[in-house]
Amino acid sequence: MRSYHWPPLLPVVALVLMPFLPFVNTTGLWLGLPRMIVWGAFWCLMFTPALLLSEHLMRAGEDDG
Repeated sequence: MRSYHWPPLLPVVALVLMPFLPFVNTTGLWLGLPRMIVWGAFWCLMFTPALLLSEHLMRAGEDDG
């Protein structure tokens, strides 16, 4: 697995594990919203920087080779 595949994996794992994390899948509010909505929205927004970092690593790999 190349280095540029790793950054987007963190948001993917966080979203896949969301229903199984006990501190997320409970009753309660974060910022006035259900915890799962806040968790999901945060990690969906984190895809953008992860993909940006991934693209940066791909371009750096092209320059080296």
